[in-house]
This record gives sequence, C-alpha cells and structure tokens, in this order.
Amino acid sequence: MWCIIINYKISVIIPVYNAENDISFAIDSIINQTFGFDYIELILVDDASTDLSKEIINQYVEKYDNIKLIELKQNSGLPGKPRSLGIDYATSDYIIFLDSDDTYQKNAFEILYDTIKEENSDFVISSHYINLDGDMVKANLFPTNEQLISFNPLESQEKFDKLSYNHLVAPWGKIFKKNLIINNNISFPDDSLCEDTYFYFKCLINSKKVSILPKNYLYIYNTFEDKKTAIHGHDLEKFNNFLKGMEYTYELLDNVNLSINVFLAENIGSLLLIFSNLDKKEKKEAILKIYDFEKDLDIQIPRKEISILNNLILKKDFKKAIFISNLYSLFYNNILIKNIYRKFNNNKNS
Repeated sequence: MWCIIINYKISVIIPVYNAENDISFAIDSIINQTFGFDYIELILVDDASTDLSKEIINQYVEKYDNIKLIELKQNSGLPGKPRSLGIDYATSDYIIFLDSDDTYQKNAFEILYDTIKEENSDFVISSHYINLDGDMVKANLFPTNEQLISFNPLESQEKFDKLSYNHLVAPWGKIFKKNLIINNNISFPDDSLCEDTYFYFKCLINSKKVSILPKNYLYIYNTFEDKKTAIHGHDLEKFNNFLKGMEYTYELLDNVNLSINVFLAENIGSLLLIFSNLDKKEKKEAILKIYDFEKDLDIQIPRKEISILNNLILKKDFKKAIFISNLYSLFYNNILIKNIYRKFNNNKNS
C-alpha cells in the first residue's frame, strides 16, 4: 500500500469564534484559489464557539484531507491564542492568515507566493478592499505608482515610518516565511489586544527584506454594520487589554535605534477611540492610565482631533477631555459619518 505524502506550499490559519454566518465564505475563498487548493493546508482554530461554526467546518473536514480543525475547550476571549496555536500546527514553509468573516481574491495566493519566492522576502504586504456594507473601497496603503516595493525596514527612518502605520499591522493580506516566525520565537500575545501590532513589529524588526504590493488588492475586509470585533465592543476591559498590548510593543521596540513616534501616535489614536466610547465611570479610571503611560513621552500626533484630546489629558484637564471624548463618541457611532470618514481617509492617499 502506497502512502502519498503531500508537501503543502502554504498554511492558512483562520481563528474562529461564532462565525456561522461567514465561515463558509472564508473557507470557499481559500478552496477557490487559482494557486491550487491541493498545495494549501487550511487550519481552522475554533475558540470554543457556541454556535454552528464547528458543525459547518466539520462538513469541510470530512470532504477535504487538507483542512484541519483545532478546538479550544475554553474560550480565550482574544484572537492571539488561536492564531499562535495555528502556527504550531502549520507544516508549510509559508503562512497566510485570514479572519473568519473576510475573504481573499481568487488570485491572491498565486501573487503573494510568487512575490515572496522571487523577491526572497521575509514577508509580503498586499493592499486590500474595505467592504462598507457592499460598497467596496480601496485601502490605498502606499500612494505610489509602483507595482512592487522591496526594502530593509530598518535601513532608514523613512522606510521604518512607512511600515509603522496601523493600517498595515493586521496579519491578514500578507504572506510570511515560517522560518522568520519560528527562528525569532514570534507569536501573538494571548493576554492582550494590540496583539497583531506586537506580532507585526516583531516580524518587522527581524526582517531583512519586506515587499509591498501597492496595486494588488488581494484581501476583502468586511465592515458590515453589525460586525463586532474584539476592538469594536468598547469597555474598560478592552481598554486595559489594548493598553497592555501597547506596552508590550513599546518594550519590544525599545532597543530599535529609530524613532517609534509613528507607532505611538497611531496607537494612542486607537486607545483614545476606545476611551471615548467608555461610560463616565470607566473614563475616570482610564484617563489616569493614559496619562501615566504618556507623561514621560514626547509623542507628536499629526491628526488634529486626536491631538486636541490627547493634549487635554497631558495637561491633566480631565474634565474637558472627557467632555470632548463624549462628542467624539457621538461621531464614531454614527455609521454614515464613520463610513464617509473611512472613504475620505483612503481616497486622500490615492
């Protein structure tokens, strides 16, 4: 009896939690890759879902030998642990991540794989679409006419800054050399938010070459009105978890001989967004933590609305800062205004 051993070229990792409405679309986008599904290992890590996610996934597992379901007995509450566990099970030389409510374009893996092989990069970043309730908006990550950019991210301040913006840090829409991750002991923190930022920057500072595909929109990030992710459900626990993740990343970058102002400015903005959506009692506790984190740092924040709120906190004018944050919360929670802002923010870079 012959035993056929298949060496997969790409391992895809999908963390899953209560994704019964979306998971089939995510899986099908992998199965239908022009790269050839036979060369892909699909690893789904279920974070103790309470809906029909596991039953749906098992239907695929029964049909395809290259689909694996890993089950966590207890919900971790954060996406870091499922993603890191997926890395442990991956057998391919290259790793791609996908969120359970998003999809890849059919030619995504073919383009990503060919690029990382031809460029011999440590990882490759593609552009993506933002699906605003059916309205597809291009996320223009790099305002350039070039089709491909490759460089050492630590070669200069300018290059490091270009790769330090929050719209780049998500693990999806990229392909990574597995050796980069394993040899440098890179994983996602499992006790904090901002875990994707930590993972991304640890990959970045250990890379000698990163490639960017500015004109290839290979990923579709869905932002349906009812989509609830770990960061969008704002409460004090989320605030504390995000701040903890920021602190982890700040410590990670402490020995980098370059300014990390872009990272700090971007994530203070995200932290203040969470802060703005807290209730009055929670804000009184959270505002002191923001002040303690920032008081000895000289952070230059280019976004005026964020800078105004942040400066009030640093001046310890907490009463006015909380008032301003309440106004910001009204704007953020207006779906129409939020989508207009997203479109403007992406179109201005085109």
